[in-house]
Amino acid sequence: MIELNNLCLYTRHPILDGVNYNFSDQNIYGIVAINGSGKTTLFRTMVNLRKAQGGQILFDHQSVESVRSEVFYFETTEWLDKNLNGYDYLNFVKKLWNSSVDLSEVIKTWKMQDFVKISIKKYSLGMKQRLIIAMYLISDAKYMIMDEITNGLDEDFRNLFFQTIIDLKHQGKTILLSSHYKDEIIEYCDVVLEIKNNKLSEVSL
Repeated sequence: MIELNNLCLYTRHPILDGVNYNFSDQNIYGIVAINGSGKTTLFRTMVNLRKAQGGQILFDHQSVESVRSEVFYFETTEWLDKNLNGYDYLNFVKKLWNSSVDLSEVIKTWKMQDFVKISIKKYSLGMKQRLIIAMYLISDAKYMIMDEITNGLDEDFRNLFFQTIIDLKHQGKTILLSSHYKDEIIEYCDVVLEIKNNKLSEVSL
């Protein structure tokens, strides 16, 4: 379970003010909000890339630093070093997260064989997004926090992605998935939440 306890987040303006919410295990949560409303700020704070102005965030009653191998977050393709290749990243994640997931199977499923060992600077946006998805799968983390992860995917790979996260849920994973578009994710989510008026509120499905 992920616990937000009296969480306060501020940037140039308030994002969340005294929010309490529990993300239960083995569910898919959609986080929807307009641009600039704080989805990415919330995710960054959850993984300790920035500090909250108040309250606490706990994973299984512990700080994220205590359960680092159980959490995976890779925010954007802009984080990728264009001089490396996809295989470099997948191997790095496999080792750092001490994962037993089969690299070759993930590469095959996401049709990365033709480019996984080519420099990332030659990748299209769709290739980069498939690499990031593959990194999540290789991590085998219990908690997967995904920020606008379907950007750049064509219809076939979007369908594969949504089937994949359903399978992950059945394997015991908890997934937080942000999107600008509720209609895109609603049928795959157990709960949809909205950041609005400095609160995090459940949206009727």
